[in-house]
Amino acid sequence: MESKSRPGSEKTLGQILVDKGIISREQLDRALRVKAEQPGKYLGEILFEMGVPQEKINRALYYFNKRRTIGEILVDQKLITREQLEEALSKQKKIKEKWGHTRPLGLLLIELGYINSRGYLTALSKHFNMPILSMKDYQPNPQLQKVIGERYAMERKIIVLDNSAKTIKLVLAEPSTQIMEELQKAIPPGKVMEFYLAGYGEIDESLRRVADPFSFTQYR
Repeated sequence: MESKSRPGSEKTLGQILVDKGIISREQLDRALRVKAEQPGKYLGEILFEMGVPQEKINRALYYFNKRRTIGEILVDQKLITREQLEEALSKQKKIKEKWGHTRPLGLLLIELGYINSRGYLTALSKHFNMPILSMKDYQPNPQLQKVIGERYAMERKIIVLDNSAKTIKLVLAEPSTQIMEELQKAIPPGKVMEFYLAGYGEIDESLRRVADPFSFTQYR
């Protein structure tokens, strides 16, 4: 049976964003010039740095299936070879067949010694279009953490950086479509979410500085 592609899936991300009125042709041309000068950067990263809303870029990446996989990004960035990727994918498939669950590709590549945690973080950043922040020695605001629920924040390793009338800024250690959808449901309609990325250890350590295991509030 022939698979159905989403409307516009044959177009580039830039063309889609122009067609949807999210960016102008001039913005796209400027972003493409930057990309030509910095080939290691993806268009979504550049547009976000130019001020285009992250949420709109990510929605287009997801809906039109333009998001590159973690493996493709690692190969693009020359952090692993195509052969190393195939080896990890084969191991991932065998684990799923034997145990019934999928082990994250990045963690498998770390276990195989092909990348380090920083390389994995870089790939996650490009995959989800999230800038990397350092949370080392950061002290989370307990009141801000309550916006999404302290227990949920600890379990999902999320720090709430800021919560203004129009925007909430969140730092994630292990981003996923599921987590972002859960957060979207918890945030008041109309409020824009901005996502950032930090190392798991840094976020975990920061959260433990302010965590009181006897006063967690339930995530709503």
